Amino acid sequence: MSKEVKGIPVTSKAKKLEFSGTHYFGLTSVNPNDTSSTGVNGSTGFELRRNYVQVKAYFTDKDFFRVTLDTTKEIGSSKTYADMYAKYAYLWLDNVLPYTGVEIGIAHRPWIDYEEHNAWKYRSINKVALEQKTNEVDNGPDLINSADLGFNFKTKTEYFTSEIGIFNGEGYHADKAAANQENSSDLSLEWRLTGHLLGSGKKVGKQVADKDTYAHISTYGMISKNHKDNDVVENDAAEYDRSIYGIHAVYNNPMFLLAGQYYIAKDDAQNESVGDSKDYKGWSINGELRPVKNWTVLARYDVSDIDKKAKLTGNESKLQDMTSALVGVAYKYNKNVTFIASGKQITDDTETSAPSTLAGVKEKNVYMFTTEVKW
Repeated sequence: MSKEVKGIPVTSKAKKLEFSGTHYFGLTSVNPNDTSSTGVNGSTGFELRRNYVQVKAYFTDKDFFRVTLDTTKEIGSSKTYADMYAKYAYLWLDNVLPYTGVEIGIAHRPWIDYEEHNAWKYRSINKVALEQKTNEVDNGPDLINSADLGFNFKTKTEYFTSEIGIFNGEGYHADKAAANQENSSDLSLEWRLTGHLLGSGKKVGKQVADKDTYAHISTYGMISKNHKDNDVVENDAAEYDRSIYGIHAVYNNPMFLLAGQYYIAKDDAQNESVGDSKDYKGWSINGELRPVKNWTVLARYDVSDIDKKAKLTGNESKLQDMTSALVGVAYKYNKNVTFIASGKQITDDTETSAPSTLAGVKEKNVYMFTTEVKW
């Protein structure tokens, strides 16, 4: 009689394999206030807003290669269900310079991951200010995303941390824009510089919100040459130079968190006679209150203003004049599961364009019930 098989052996040339996952499931209801008499209706449905499955292969105690696969399906998206792509795929080498390691591959860009781990910890219900897109459930500048092909040097000391990287520029899921490097050698320089007023720099991103106290002040930015929209690569009008500059501050103690930022950005069309130049400015504040164990009340307020100027005619117009107010409550069920209920009102006072894919809608309310799972 053959012996019972109790498990399947896993072999690897790595010293250690570490598996983990992050998953955001949600029910979303969008209720537009249709001010244009177009008869636009709302949308309600379940979403898979993020589905990370990750493995790290350690070569030493600190050096590893990471692969993170992602599948996403959100209401209003035209993508086939459960499209899978590589969110991260990079080599981490620790201490290649004093106090400094480097990510090489599809790596973290300097800003967004920092903000999500230190100031706005609810990516499951709302992206950070710079990354928000204009779609059924959001309005925002859509200036940058969280990962790209390139390298990122990350420095950590007690009172100062930084990330400085060079990337292609358009991001990890820019389909057509990936052709940018076929006809250009221009790249994107991106950075974050952070002062840690209470000396918590070596723990940045690893603090426990309801146990640790920290105060950070940061400046961040990007200079991306020959940047391309994700729509038409062959069209010269789609090429521009993008720059972003911002400042950010956050204070956290076990009872509450308060954070805020201000940014400006510019898209300068490269073609001398065609294309649009855009000027962006905006700010965002968010806070948390933790009145009792495992419960958090959260709020956030965003402002986004975008102006466009056509190079051919010199005509100026406003693309966005948006405000967004969000409130919610989160309950930590256990160390792996959190439930969040939230509501958001988005108002766009732009006179010449609609604020979303729901044509003509100037105001909408978005309600979400979300389950976060991490393991």
